[in-house]
Formats: sequence, structure tokens, C-alpha cells
Amino acid sequence: MSAFLKKEECFLIVVDIQEKLHAAMEDQLKETYVKNGLILIDTAKACKIPIIVTEQYPKGLGLTIASAAGHLEDIQRHEKLSFSCYRDEGIKKAIKSTGKKVALMTGIETHVCIMQTALDLLADGYRVVIAGDAVCSRRTHDRAASLDAMARLGVLVYPTETIVFMFMEKAGTELFKNISGLLK
Repeated sequence: MSAFLKKEECFLIVVDIQEKLHAAMEDQLKETYVKNGLILIDTAKACKIPIIVTEQYPKGLGLTIASAAGHLEDIQRHEKLSFSCYRDEGIKKAIKSTGKKVALMTGIETHVCIMQTALDLLADGYRVVIAGDAVCSRRTHDRAASLDAMARLGVLVYPTETIVFMFMEKAGTELFKNISGLLK
């Protein structure tokens, strides 16, 4: 598989952007990961990329934060207990049903659910792309160490803007007109 992303090959997993988890994230990264995650969600919708949303034990950790929920109104939430999304049979089935082989990921926590999901997807033959500026952990070191480890293991780590521009491919198109405003 190519390192260049093609929207036709991708699905997006929005991992556990929930009230109590979000509140515990590193303050300096909170705003950035949410802003970039919303850009990815809106881009995926504009590109008709399948979106899978997960919530880790919502009874205890709360629902998807309001600012993200507003962008995900018509998208099913998958409740899970496994840290790896791919170890939950319902989510695994949703992933397989997309028919896509490139997983794009945003959410929290980078060193737990994001990393475990990425490793399981890699092991099952998926290409995994992490939007490095659209993931977060409670501690900056955990985020940085896990992004580095995942990159060494074959996960592509790209900035959100790089991903969006790959999907647009060129200026002057209707897609460019619809999406480029998200990056301002």
C-alpha cells in the first residue's frame, strides 16, 4: 500500500473523545486535538469516508464531548470495554463492513486505546494512519513515546493538514472549495 492516502481506501475511527477522559487530557493539547479531530470528521463526511465512533465504558467515562457530538449526529456510537477497538466484536464487524483497508485514527488516549487498536489493525493487514496532532494523552511524554513507537512499527503518523490535502489532491475542485475552509 502506498504512503499517499486516497480517500477511497480510508475509514476514520474516532476513539473515545468522551467527557471524563477529555477532562483529564494534557491542557496544552486539549484544544488542538479536538480542533484537528473535528477537521478530520468534517473532511471524512465531505469525502464520504466511513466513520466509526467508539466510547469506552460511557456509564463511567461519559458520552462523546458536546463539541464533537454535534459533528457526529447521524453516526452510531460503539460502546466498548476493550482498550483496542478491534478486540470488540461489534467494532471489528463495523470496520470490516467498510471494505476499506486504510484506518485513519483520531481520539484519546494515544498510548492506550489508539496504540492498541493500531497494533491490532496492523497485525490484521490494515494500513494505519494516525493524525499526530489529533490524538492526545494525559501526559505529553506518553503521547510522544507511543507515536514514536507506532511509527517505528509501521504506522504512518501525519499532521491533520497533510491528510486533508492528500484527500483534496488539487486546488480548484468542488471538494477543495468545500474542505479548504476547515483549515483556516
